[in-house]
Amino acid sequence: MATQADRRAATRAKLIKIAREHFIRSGYEGTHTNDILEEASLSRGALYHHFKSKQELFEAVFVSLSDETINIAMQHGEKGESALEDLISASLAWLKAVRAPEIATILLEQAPQVLGWEKARDLEAKTSLAIMKRSLQRAVKSGEISVVSLELSARLINALLAEAALSALHKSPTTSVAKQEQAVRQFILGLKTPA
Repeated sequence: MATQADRRAATRAKLIKIAREHFIRSGYEGTHTNDILEEASLSRGALYHHFKSKQELFEAVFVSLSDETINIAMQHGEKGESALEDLISASLAWLKAVRAPEIATILLEQAPQVLGWEKARDLEAKTSLAIMKRSLQRAVKSGEISVVSLELSARLINALLAEAALSALHKSPTTSVAKQEQAVRQFILGLKTPA
């Protein structure tokens, strides 16, 4: 038998799932909470029990989607060959996942506009950037790479990946997907500790 906590969690997950579909299809501005509630068969009170505003609901969608793409990346980035190869594999897996328009439009395009650059950056620091820093730290500890600043290096790699994904989203890549991936690999290998 489902507990009250289970029902609350299920309602919250349902709202996030339906809102995500609407944000992808119609964008933040074009999404109306009435449409989400109608599709979810829920009252406005149920929505505001879980989220104070449409923006807070968007934030939950952002975090959920970010966690999904990070999980995909980590599954590909924990092969155990070497910390450096794991970092490269995870980065390329994240890039592949986030190139999907339904993911990139929320994570890379809408989030800075809806949440504001600072809030989006704070959320990124708790999600993808935190994972990137841990991956870099493993490679540093193994002696495979050397970086002046773990924080800055993680941000630079994240920015490189985001730029490649955005160019794919806007269908204006200056290079092919294969060359983008080669450039990511080359950039990360550039951190390699000299022999």
